[in-house]
Amino acid sequence: MRLAFGILAPFLTCVISPADSEAQGDRSALPLDHYRLDNGLEVLIVQNHAAPIATVLVAVRGGAAMQAEGEEGLAKLMEHVIFRSHGDAFAREASKLRAYSQGLTGLESVCYYLVLPSENANKGIRLLARLITEADFERDDLEDEREIVLDELARARSDPERQLGREVSRYLWDTAWYAPDLSGDSSTLRGLTVADLARVYDRFYVPNNVALIITGDVDPASVFQAAKDHFGDWQPRPDTFDPDSFRAIRPLAASRAVLLSGHVPDVTIMLALSGPNVRDDPSSTSAADALFGIINDPFSSFQERLVGSGLFESVEASFLTLGGVGAVTIVARSTPPAAITALPALLAEFDSLHTLAGVTEADLAVEKKRVEVDRVLDMELTEFIAPELALWWAGPGLGYFADYHERFAVLTLDDLRSFSERFLADQPLVMGILAPPDAAANLEALLYGPEGDP
Repeated sequence: MRLAFGILAPFLTCVISPADSEAQGDRSALPLDHYRLDNGLEVLIVQNHAAPIATVLVAVRGGAAMQAEGEEGLAKLMEHVIFRSHGDAFAREASKLRAYSQGLTGLESVCYYLVLPSENANKGIRLLARLITEADFERDDLEDEREIVLDELARARSDPERQLGREVSRYLWDTAWYAPDLSGDSSTLRGLTVADLARVYDRFYVPNNVALIITGDVDPASVFQAAKDHFGDWQPRPDTFDPDSFRAIRPLAASRAVLLSGHVPDVTIMLALSGPNVRDDPSSTSAADALFGIINDPFSSFQERLVGSGLFESVEASFLTLGGVGAVTIVARSTPPAAITALPALLAEFDSLHTLAGVTEADLAVEKKRVEVDRVLDMELTEFIAPELALWWAGPGLGYFADYHERFAVLTLDDLRSFSERFLADQPLVMGILAPPDAAANLEALLYGPEGDP
């Protein structure tokens, strides 16, 4: 998640509490203020006075992990229903505040936020407090929003590449598949009831599982007082959320392949496998980011061998950082005529990544500098700081990213090689292929042979 790190790195160098603020010197010079109310709700404030704009966001830890097996899509549906639970009152008040409202459901958090003129930030805090703490679920609201989510699902299902990603994820996450399934399907969505929403709300929508994040042109003392005024009376309840409930991916016993045929112009090949655990091995997660940043560079030797040769139109590798075990994904696109040659070439390159062929000390130095430049430029993206900060608060934790830049700056080629040898070389993986019918038949023969044997 390079973008998220790029945005947040400048802000996570100092995390303070009211108790130690005086010892830190000039508080206005500190980009992040971090408080905790008596009821357990965390308040994160990031100042950026470049423009008279503020973002007010409520993040609920859990995201897709809120849903049990058979409830796929519940977290997203909950987001929709909560916005509707106050009828038109929320939309009218947001309009008066000249606010843009949005909701985001991810693997580890659900966010509700407003972007509005900074002079209205305190009123925005009051509006979100009412939305979250006074949610009232009605059957009609559920039925109306269910149809909207089902329409979104139908549109998503029309995208063959999204279907490929879903099938690959199903094999990768294995028995924990239901947790990262944000969209669900028509069967699971139609089976959800008001009682299901109320049960999940009572368990996860509690102050000791929530963060209020305010960013932009704000005064910390003023917005913190508004946070106390409007969220302080929210009563905490026992925190029963187990963050490890879906983060431990069961190791693959053997590599698996998924082949989909569709009316698509190109061939998409996706490789996925589990990566390092951010809690046990944070340095390897940084090494993954660095290695993939290097090989994604258009001028890297890796890209030259696969894209420059004409075998592929594009190849991109990424590491998804979560609160536990992360996921490595490589997505490559080729043409139907080239795919029969391109697939073995991609697998050969993947198998030899641990040798760091063509990766030099200079490449690593350039990548470090690129990350440094990105973090400076991303400071201007005021609106996006709050939702990105919510991702890291809910998953890997603020401490992980407070130390990220320091870990990244001291990475060596040996660190990158160690990551590759431990998590990529000779590891079972899931391979997904999406291709036009004729190309799919040729690739199936390549994968399984004429007798259908792998």
